[in-house]
Amino acid sequence: MRNDLVTAFSGPLKSVEVVPRKSLNMDELITAISRLEGKARMITSPDNPMGGPGIDPVIATYLIASQSDMIAVPHITPRDRNRIQIQTQVLTALKLGIRNFFTISGDPINPKNNSREVREVDTLGLIECVRSSVNLLPEENRSQEIAIGAAMNPFRDQEEAILSSKISKGSGFFISQIIFDSSALKKEWLLRRNYRLLAGFMPLSRKGQIQFLEKMGSRISEDNRKRLENAENIEEASSRIIKETYDDLKGYVDGIHLMPMGKIELAAEILECI
Repeated sequence: MRNDLVTAFSGPLKSVEVVPRKSLNMDELITAISRLEGKARMITSPDNPMGGPGIDPVIATYLIASQSDMIAVPHITPRDRNRIQIQTQVLTALKLGIRNFFTISGDPINPKNNSREVREVDTLGLIECVRSSVNLLPEENRSQEIAIGAAMNPFRDQEEAILSSKISKGSGFFISQIIFDSSALKKEWLLRRNYRLLAGFMPLSRKGQIQFLEKMGSRISEDNRKRLENAENIEEASSRIIKETYDDLKGYVDGIHLMPMGKIELAAEILECI
């Protein structure tokens, strides 16, 4: 199982988020391996997406990476866990050979689940908690290097300072929130950065997702919004925009991260063309 993100970032890195189904088989994980191996170098999995119960991302990414050449990067969120449980999750990952983690606040809990958020630590505390988990290992194992990623919001004016704080706590790479316009990341301060950055995209499969993205804080340029709304085939239109946008971001980012909402085939097709 591959773990070296430093080597992976030696060239443009292609990454895909895989959301395991709540089922008693591994069909979608097997599909992810067969369609993404050789196209994506990194595989991530969210932690209870949309604020509902899901499959543990450590187990999901391990199952994929152990059977392929892709690098496992599970999401870690403080939404449902206190410090002890966060460290338990990290130690479990380390036990399985996973050395890379993506820290993120996490989607709000869906009210229908009748549950409460924990959030004993904030995002900065989460990064520090993940980093310090290595100190719980036996002394001879504490030199183990891990890579910690975090989210980047290109739509906030103060984002440069926020990323600096995350770096100080231990984050070494970032994935942007979903964009549909290269201007979101074509910023002068990003040309001066000393960390790795992946541009985040979500291929669309229905037009209702346009409003969903905007509610989540993403901004879509007026031109691209019209292209998506008027498209006869929104999958093709969104894929075309993603390819154009990523091509326009060369020099500003170190790779691409796709969040295809289960559409593994669509993600594979996009990666084949970039």
